[in-house]
Amino acid sequence: MAIDVSETLGDTALPSGYGHIELIYDFDAGANDAPDGWLHGLFRYEDRETGHAADTSFGAHVFNGVLTFKGEPQSYGGPPPGLSTRLFLRLGNDLDRVDTLCHLIYPASTPWHEVSATDLVLTAADGSEIAHARLAIPCGGSRLWRAAETFDAGDLARAAGGGYVLIRDTTCRLFGYHGLIRDGTAFSLDHMFGF
Repeated sequence: MAIDVSETLGDTALPSGYGHIELIYDFDAGANDAPDGWLHGLFRYEDRETGHAADTSFGAHVFNGVLTFKGEPQSYGGPPPGLSTRLFLRLGNDLDRVDTLCHLIYPASTPWHEVSATDLVLTAADGSEIAHARLAIPCGGSRLWRAAETFDAGDLARAAGGGYVLIRDTTCRLFGYHGLIRDGTAFSLDHMFGF
């Protein structure tokens, strides 16, 4: 089934200017009436001003909930495998022309911590820390951020040539989308998982 998010939202404006959509199982429906299998989606993002488009996909997971559902492989059969996040976010090669964006999402299949305690660590190619920022993402919410708006230009210059942003959270598992924006006119996207 195709869903046009712009059409679905209509004239509704998101207060933050961005957001995300979650397709979820209704665990209250009971094991016999709930859907079976993994939800999976193909996504196309289009810049309304330039027409540039990027495609990506994402599959279903049970996130931030300690439960077993119908013995399916995305649920936990025993203790959860560590609900934490460690992501490595690539920076563009030419930081004067290319900015890095990240849309981090804090999904929860069942209620979890009210907000995340997400650390963004700007890191040099040799692994040394350059700068640090903190994000608090509400449970079930998301945050869109860009490297150029999060870190000082001088610190970003020190990360040029192989630096990256380490995204670390010991309170929950995050996932999201990583992108590069070139000259504000073109972009690319890829999805990423917390582990």
